[in-house]
Amino acid sequence: MVLKLFGALFSMSLRRSLAFRADLLFELVMTLVGAGAAVAALGVVYTRTDTLGGWAPGEAIALLGTFQLVSGLRTAFVEPNLQWFGDQVKSGRFDAILLQPAPSMFLASLGTCTPAALVQVGIGIGITAAGIVQADVALSVAGVASWLILVVAATVTMWATRIALASVVFWALGLNLDILYDAVWQFGRYPVQVYRSTLQSVLTYVVPVALLATVPVDALRDGSFVAVPAALIVAAGTSTAAWVIWRRGLRRYTSATS
Repeated sequence: MVLKLFGALFSMSLRRSLAFRADLLFELVMTLVGAGAAVAALGVVYTRTDTLGGWAPGEAIALLGTFQLVSGLRTAFVEPNLQWFGDQVKSGRFDAILLQPAPSMFLASLGTCTPAALVQVGIGIGITAAGIVQADVALSVAGVASWLILVVAATVTMWATRIALASVVFWALGLNLDILYDAVWQFGRYPVQVYRSTLQSVLTYVVPVALLATVPVDALRDGSFVAVPAALIVAAGTSTAAWVIWRRGLRRYTSATS
């Protein structure tokens, strides 16, 4: 049922995007420019060093590609909904979501999307593949399978933490933590090993930024499933926490139009 609903919502968003082809083309160009700039910036870093936190250039490129992949999924499916969630709650437009015969958390976080951003996902996969080739990593079935599972876990964790953060508006209407979330998110584009040990621990065990790209690419190059159980626990835990926070937030919600 949820998958069928998601498919219908995606189809509507795609048709809406195709109706404005000039905007779609502009978004595609900007996505390509952004990805190229990110790779170029990483190349500049490696003109000054041979390794970055123990990561060779090709491995860091693969990490950047994985980060671009998860970022593309966030931009395509999550941000079009939650970026303006606080305004919906304050204006009372959130009432329309509550009146729909579908889970409110699903509609509020995945009710619409930006299909053009999926190009970033494809670019991310391409950058990851190019990095693996450059690093001359011997791929294995276990490594690729582990990478795929960890990317899914990272995506679920991203979705859940974004919902939890957006739900803060139920308690504090004037509080907007989107800028903070975006700032923390950017730590994921580099290996966590480049940061000091204290920050490494925070980005690994407190705020699961390492799960975005560092952990999946580690598993890809090592061909190991070691990190998979922990990542699945984190994804399940953050999803449960997001659901609990959402339900408690709804109890506090009073319509702005009533």
